[in-house]
Amino acid sequence: AQTKAVVIKQVPFQGLGLSRRLGLAREALFYRNFSQKLSRESTPIIYYSYGDFAKGEKCIIMESVQDAVDSGILFGSGHPNNWNRDLPALISKAGWNSNASLPPSSREVALVTFRAIAKIHAVFWRNDKELLTPDKTWLRGQEWLQGKGMDSWEASQDLVRTFWKAYLAAEKESTGPIIQWEDTVRKTVEKAVASISWEEQLKRLNVDGHYTLVHGDFWPGNVLWMTKERDAIKLLDWEMVGLGSGPQDLGQYVISNMDPVERKECERELIEAYHQELQNQSIDVAFEHCWREYQVGGVERWLWFLVYFLGNGMTDWAQFFHDQISAFMADHGLTANDITQPRP
Repeated sequence: AQTKAVVIKQVPFQGLGLSRRLGLAREALFYRNFSQKLSRESTPIIYYSYGDFAKGEKCIIMESVQDAVDSGILFGSGHPNNWNRDLPALISKAGWNSNASLPPSSREVALVTFRAIAKIHAVFWRNDKELLTPDKTWLRGQEWLQGKGMDSWEASQDLVRTFWKAYLAAEKESTGPIIQWEDTVRKTVEKAVASISWEEQLKRLNVDGHYTLVHGDFWPGNVLWMTKERDAIKLLDWEMVGLGSGPQDLGQYVISNMDPVERKECERELIEAYHQELQNQSIDVAFEHCWREYQVGGVERWLWFLVYFLGNGMTDWAQFFHDQISAFMADHGLTANDITQPRP
């Protein structure tokens, strides 16, 4: 009989405490509940999935995807995860080593990825019968969407307040600037942190809005590019899966990795392709909604991470993502007035 290679993903005993705090069993529960609804074209085959949210335990057995690379290597050396990687060697190892076999551009990778995530978003678009049931409270934001769980939401936003206070304290003690701030980004962070509000959260996202199931940690490092297939990917690492804004996933993705010059040249095409795929799947949502949520949602999501890096003293990372946010806001004419608060 032919054997198949598998990957086993589980939490070691010493990591259970962290897993409970971060809700890492969420990924196993996601696969157990929803893997049958995910496209085999864009997700690995799941053979077994067990998760206990209260204990932090999880065990996932999935196919070992062959002939694939972390698509993050195709976005250049700018991203912090690529700073210490030999990208030419990784690209050559994947089989792209001559003019006759060039690697795909970041635009090509993003285009395929956005069409794939659109199909997943479409399956769960405003799907309250499957997403809002009492047994799905492990989904991030599920209770918040219904006006419940204010304490957990406040706890998440309190982290931002704490990180920002830590950064301001470090900045006060420093003899020079910790990072090089662009004025609009600084004002936006200050306003967003000061404006954290449960009431505004309820206005922005509720069961009557365009919510769907979102990846939550959507960036090229969590997407495998298949090297021996045409325009094929596999989405991984659903530990932050929850309910929220679909186009926000896209904004998070491009701010995370794409070079601002290339992003500016192709982003309209990318969001149009995403919107067209939603329409192909019979989702009735205006392009203007997707475009605006891509812009504002992407920035508000990244403000949470930017403050996290600042508060933890990760200044090199913070500077990179500050610069990414700055370029994105400038290209879209966004100011602090367009931003409400960080999105956890």
